[in-house]
This record gives sequence, C-alpha cells and structure tokens, in this order.
Amino acid sequence: MANKSYVIYDGPSLIDGSPIVAIAQVGTGNRKTGAGMVQTWVIRSDIDPITASRTGADVSICGDCPHRGTPTNKASGWAKDRSCYVNLLFAPNGVYKAYKRGAYPVAKGHDAIRAIGLLQGIRLGSYGDPNAIPNFVWESLTSGADYVTAYTHGKVNPMPELIMSSCDNRAMAESAWAKGERTFRVISELDQVIKGKEILCPASEESRELSGKAITCSMCKLCGGNSVKAKSVAIVAHGASKRKAKELVQ
Repeated sequence: MANKSYVIYDGPSLIDGSPIVAIAQVGTGNRKTGAGMVQTWVIRSDIDPITASRTGADVSICGDCPHRGTPTNKASGWAKDRSCYVNLLFAPNGVYKAYKRGAYPVAKGHDAIRAIGLLQGIRLGSYGDPNAIPNFVWESLTSGADYVTAYTHGKVNPMPELIMSSCDNRAMAESAWAKGERTFRVISELDQVIKGKEILCPASEESRELSGKAITCSMCKLCGGNSVKAKSVAIVAHGASKRKAKELVQ
C-alpha cells in the first residue's frame, strides 16, 4: 500500500453531525515527524478547509479548539487570528481537492483499514481532531501499528490509552493529569516545563539546539497516550501559534 491514500471514514461528525471524511495517507512525513508515517486528515467533505475555517464550519472537525480563530465575513482566506500550526493551503486543501476528484479508494471494514496501518507509524489527526471520528475506525487503523502519535483538544479524550490531551496552560494539564491522562502542552518559554511531570518535546527545535541531535516523532514515539509509560510532553510554541500561546498560558 506504499504511497497511497484511502478514505477510512465518510459520515457524520461526532462533534456536530455535519458531513466529514477521514483520509489516511501512507508513506508521508515532514521534518518534525520523520518519513514514513501514516498521516490522517480529518476534513469537512462538503466545504474546502479554508472556507470551513473562515466561516466557522471547521467546528465539525476541530471542536472548540482555541487555535481555530474567529469566523469572519471576508470573501477569502481563513479565520481571523487563526493560530493553528497547520497551513491549510498545503496538505488539507490538497487532500480535499483530491477527495472531491474521487482520487481516494475507500477502505471498507476492519481488515482493510487495519492493513493500511499494519507495522506502520500512525499519526491520528494530522489535521482535525480524532474525537470527530468513531473510535472503532482508529481502533482498526492502529490495531497492527508499530506505534501511534495522537492528540485531542476536546474536553473529553475519547481514547486516553492512545491519545495525548492537548493543553494550552498548566490548569488544563493538571485537570488532565487528575484523570490519569498524559498531556502535550504548549508553553511560551523553556522554563515553563514542569519538572517531574513533563519533558521537553525531543523533536522540538529547542531540544535539537540543546542536544545537538535531530530527533523526529518517528524516532521519539512518546506521544502515544497511556500506551507509553513516560512523562507528559511540553513544546515551546512555534510558528503562528506563538502569540496565541503567550495569551493562553497567562
């Protein structure tokens, strides 16, 4: 299945019932994640990602994530003050266009979906929140995986055994820890890493500078929820999310 993409879910969002689709891309990656991971894209199936962001329709796949920005009445572009690190012009928009062209075959049933992730590294929600998709889809995709990285900004973590709870401040992290969840927390400064509870993301730019080592997610494998017996992870805000992070951690 190398270098192919598949529809693994096409149906209502568990967040608001709107039509969404999940696409699994085999053999992709970037500088941070490393090559070869299966990336999963959760998008509206009826509205392109940029329009969905601008109009607020991305709530179907992002929930109430604070990095979505504020809907606007502009004729183009995405939401005002959007601080999500995912650039909608690239992978999400390209995936949407390919989906609308009918470029992706549908993987039907547990065995077909499991085969996509078999012996692979898998990232749940490369864009979009895993909690928009039924758990059984992720269970099938990850059932034969080598490792999983996954994150949710939802108020409820649907699969803490696999998914990290994304947090924007210490209070959110402490609430998740009280429920037995591991967290991936955005911080604004290095000295905000909580000793004994968190480690700095080994794949972050700051970690690379400190260690002199170029670690990728595919090498690290820490962000697999409670399937990984390790401390929670913190990362210094980068890119478009940097300003928003400084607001949220106050």
